Amino acid sequence: MLLDDLSRLSRDNHMLLTLYAEFRFNGVRIISRADSLDSDDLHSKLGFQMRGIVNELYLDDLREKTLRGQKGQKARGFVVGERTYGYRSVPVGEMRVDRRGRPRPDGYKMVVDPSEAVVVQRVFTEFVEGKAITSIARRLNEGGIRGRRRSHSGWSAVSVGRILKNQKYIGRWMWNRTENRRDPGTGRLRKFPKPESDWHISLDDSLRIIPQDVWDCAVRRWTEIGQTWPRLPGKRGYEVRQRSYVQTHPTHLLSGSLRCGVCGGAIGQVSGKGAGYYGCLGGSRRACSNQLLVHRRLAERRLLAAVQEKLTPSEVQHVLERVEKEFHKLLGHLPEKIRLTRAAVGEEERRIGNFIEFIGNGKGTPALAQALQCAGEKVTALQNELRGLEASAADVFKPPPVEWVVERLGRVQEVLEAETVQSALLLRRILGPVRLVPVRPEVGRPFYKAETALQVLDLLEAPEDGSTLLQWWRRWASNPRPETLGGRHLHP
Repeated sequence: MLLDDLSRLSRDNHMLLTLYAEFRFNGVRIISRADSLDSDDLHSKLGFQMRGIVNELYLDDLREKTLRGQKGQKARGFVVGERTYGYRSVPVGEMRVDRRGRPRPDGYKMVVDPSEAVVVQRVFTEFVEGKAITSIARRLNEGGIRGRRRSHSGWSAVSVGRILKNQKYIGRWMWNRTENRRDPGTGRLRKFPKPESDWHISLDDSLRIIPQDVWDCAVRRWTEIGQTWPRLPGKRGYEVRQRSYVQTHPTHLLSGSLRCGVCGGAIGQVSGKGAGYYGCLGGSRRACSNQLLVHRRLAERRLLAAVQEKLTPSEVQHVLERVEKEFHKLLGHLPEKIRLTRAAVGEEERRIGNFIEFIGNGKGTPALAQALQCAGEKVTALQNELRGLEASAADVFKPPPVEWVVERLGRVQEVLEAETVQSALLLRRILGPVRLVPVRPEVGRPFYKAETALQVLDLLEAPEDGSTLLQWWRRWASNPRPETLGGRHLHP
């Protein structure tokens, strides 16, 4: 093996000596031209070790100088790498030409990329609304939205989750939190956390993409779904209490909201095809005496009717008008900011015109060419910002007419089922835990009373008809040896 320098093989002394021993064992000769070392020379072993130590010390010194230079740039308010989806870096300060003839600014700063910021806001909005991260990734791929990494797979649950946990989107930029160390056994780089005293944290509200309330909602949702997986990072097995997946990703409007009034356990779909029937899950396993069933559609219809009674058109219209006022209050600064941004674009375009005129008159200099380039980049950034501001100003909230509200309230269940997950989480906050208490009157069949944050509701098909108790369920409960087929009880 012919090398120009031993550092081309490895700058880690331990790895260099390991490779040296393996090559020698397999009969491979190593010749380093710049170091004048030959592994066939019996007296070169010490030279290999000394050159390995020197190369490793050089690498340590280079690492220390690089980190010191990066800390200096951070102290001046510049960024060092920190590439993040939703932002782009722009040159700042005087442009100079380095030894290779390339223009170099004083530093770089991050600005919000409007096109990517819209995607980030969409990811957070859909997550807060209750969509799973896998569903968000799939919708982004179906919409043809490209990420930074041009991979064939596109967006994934990992990339979406990384965005949802990145504090840079609320203007909190943290740097120097981790360091890479090479595993002496495998030679692979591994990431290790640094002590908090070495962290560099900067707050810049101009780089905020996600409002604080949306971020707080996302944090709460991460907490809610944190126990829906059996094993967390650094944990083994079921060391924490696992939550039901239905609690965080409901499949029906009342999924995860119903509780048994006898044992306090969960009530879920226990039988039936299609819509099916709700019953106590403990009762289905004979761990609870409550073995009453209610049709899922009936329970949804009765509970939504109670919600609908509270949502009169006038009250909804009043809420929408208040939302409009708050919306205009938040965006009240946009007209003035748009005016100032347009003025800044016009000023920079006039500067570019003056530069071009000077160059056309034969007064061009390298410094003038660099200033022209910086002015052009600044105009592009201002124009992108202006387009984003104008798009935000055009997206003004207007309350719908009363007729539209009445029409939607008339079919509230159909409207809610259009976005089942979001609607189910919203109903859970409105109704609270819905406690279904079985009632067995002296006359008629038993039925459920639903105790919610709104009122106590009778889940009846009709007052004279009684409950939704199925005859086969009663027979199954009393029959110690029911007939079964594929795990399901046959309808008698």
